[in-house]
Amino acid sequence: MGDKTDSGLFQLKVFFAFFAAVFFVFVLKELRQIFIPFFIALFFYFMLNNTVHKLMVLKIPKAIIMIGLLLVIFICLFLIGLLIFTGASSFIENFPAYSEKITQLAKGMLASLKLPLIDVEHYIAKIDWGKTFDPEQITALVSGTMGNFVSFIGNLLLVLILLMFMLGEKVPMVTRVARALARERGEELQAIVAAIDSRVQHYLFIKTLMSVITAALAVLILLLGRVDFVIFSALLIFFLNYIPTIGSLLGTAFPVLIAFLRYGFCLRLVLITAALMVMGFIMGNVVEPQVMGKNLDLSPIVIVLCMIFWGWLWGMVGLFLAVPVTSALKIIFESIPALKPLAAAMSGE
Repeated sequence: MGDKTDSGLFQLKVFFAFFAAVFFVFVLKELRQIFIPFFIALFFYFMLNNTVHKLMVLKIPKAIIMIGLLLVIFICLFLIGLLIFTGASSFIENFPAYSEKITQLAKGMLASLKLPLIDVEHYIAKIDWGKTFDPEQITALVSGTMGNFVSFIGNLLLVLILLMFMLGEKVPMVTRVARALARERGEELQAIVAAIDSRVQHYLFIKTLMSVITAALAVLILLLGRVDFVIFSALLIFFLNYIPTIGSLLGTAFPVLIAFLRYGFCLRLVLITAALMVMGFIMGNVVEPQVMGKNLDLSPIVIVLCMIFWGWLWGMVGLFLAVPVTSALKIIFESIPALKPLAAAMSGE
């Protein structure tokens, strides 16, 4: 009788746990416009919190620190925006030079595939690539991809406001919650948050450093190969390198395509492609793991699965946040006895 009761209670717990997980995912999906800015601000907080504390130790007023951080953030955003604008302008200006090559490639593909489309070649020949890829249409495409500009600025301001409130607190929220709990539970909560803070901060610092080095090496390769749109390509490689496993591969696709359109299939293209892929492989699979160490301790299959899940949940932002969020969840699971087997399954060892 007792065994049946225990079995029934276990099944009931599993059912409620599954229901709670589904409900939690549903809330994250439906309220993503709130959670995405919050999580972005939270990870900026992890990156900047130690810097703020070190400056406060030097007895610099917190108001001056906040103003200084805002200025640094706005300068960084301005420089990134300037680089994107320069790269996009270069892309728009030089793209018509590739129109003839694209037309020839399209004609060659139609001829090789022997498609029964009589008017297709005539239609391709009449395409005005200058008008097709004019600034207004590219701007409309970008706006349609990332939402309207006003919404983007609104989300950016929301992230900055949340970040300033997080950094500006006299007593962190975790400390206040820990004080309200029993001493042992409060210390456990602070230890969990400290572990998440340390692990995420280390991951973001190393990932940013590796992205900068990868983008700089890519610029050197593209300059030696005389590939156009170097700045635009470097920005793509830098940002996409934050996406584990596939990010560096996606980042190299654009410059390789541009090199192919300019030079065709030749030794130069093979050398550029090989150099970018070898550099990306060495940086992502040799240098980065050595520098990162066992900080994340996540299984490769778990990283791929979490990328699929968070990408489905929050789109491109989810791909960027997938690894640090999953690493934080693993730390939380390790502190809950019933979820320790799940944390062990997520481990890379």
